[in-house]
Amino acid sequence: MARPPLALASYGQWWPEWRAALAGSGPHVQAPPTGPLPEFLLDKTLMRPWLRSLHLKTPADTVTTRLDHRLLRRRFGSPYVVQQPRGTGGHGTHLVRDEQDLSRISPGGPWLVSQYTDGVPINHHGLVGSDGTVCVLPASVQFTDLRGVGASFGTYFGCDFGAVRRLPAAGRDRGREAVERIGQGLARLGYRGTFGADLVMTGDEVLLLEVNCRMQSSTWLLGELELAAGVLPTQLRHVLEQHGHSTAGDHLAGASGAVQLMLRHSGPPCRVTGVPRRGRYAVTARGDVVWRGEGYGLLECGEDEIVLLHLPRTATVLASGASLARVISRRPLTTPDGRSLTALGQHVVSAATELFTLEAVAP
Repeated sequence: MARPPLALASYGQWWPEWRAALAGSGPHVQAPPTGPLPEFLLDKTLMRPWLRSLHLKTPADTVTTRLDHRLLRRRFGSPYVVQQPRGTGGHGTHLVRDEQDLSRISPGGPWLVSQYTDGVPINHHGLVGSDGTVCVLPASVQFTDLRGVGASFGTYFGCDFGAVRRLPAAGRDRGREAVERIGQGLARLGYRGTFGADLVMTGDEVLLLEVNCRMQSSTWLLGELELAAGVLPTQLRHVLEQHGHSTAGDHLAGASGAVQLMLRHSGPPCRVTGVPRRGRYAVTARGDVVWRGEGYGLLECGEDEIVLLHLPRTATVLASGASLARVISRRPLTTPDGRSLTALGQHVVSAATELFTLEAVAP
């Protein structure tokens, strides 16, 4: 009996080595018939000119093979941002205030150096249909500079879909217009499926940072909201559109009550010796968390609960910054700009962290 085709949604591109490895795995893999992305959609040092060709504003920047703090500070002020050509989830992104910060950056280059913009970081979803039409999907405030949790600048710490509603309406409109324009540009290049635009909002103004032609770290959470609203989840739409099947119809224009917070280990390397149960936890008035039952995401999460997911296995050795858990909540855990934990967020982080047992690893 012939095996049915198996459609897989890759987080990023379908690299040749992945295809080769899957070719001998048994099932026939029905990879999307889309070609490789242009290099300027993969390399941060090449992407900004393309964004500007779409008449979108970006931070002041330059591409350089030599990092000279004196010259870069004179041009961009302090701090400024240095990025390696490729990287996701904040890897390869550095906030530089002084020579010491610069010395921590691995040699190599070229680098994209940008003026730092102290605004609200936003990730905005969009989707290019198989017929080239563009659908603007909800945005979320990204936690990439979250204070009080041992975060390094640029590290992805989660998002809040509801926080976007508290931002200026004019800025939200400009963000949607930018996503529409980016989607049209991607459609002309032959791209199909979902994409994310990273931008910074300062008041009514929007600056575009980069575009990611893939599912985002928040796409699954958006899918939970879409399922609750009775519309097709973006993950499924991404796969169908890439395979030439139209998903035109109702979509979620806005979202609220959906937060994910990455709980990370902030100390020296350690071994996990005790792990809490995955599932739903009540948050008490004292700030404790008490297990209530099974739970797998936002759909099971009550208004006064959190859900703990993606827990490490016992005996896992954690480096500083490694993920301990994904915390799901319907209530905000940070301030609207995503920069600081609220009192509830502090209680949740503290109480959830105490559910783990860790032991130091000998150097």
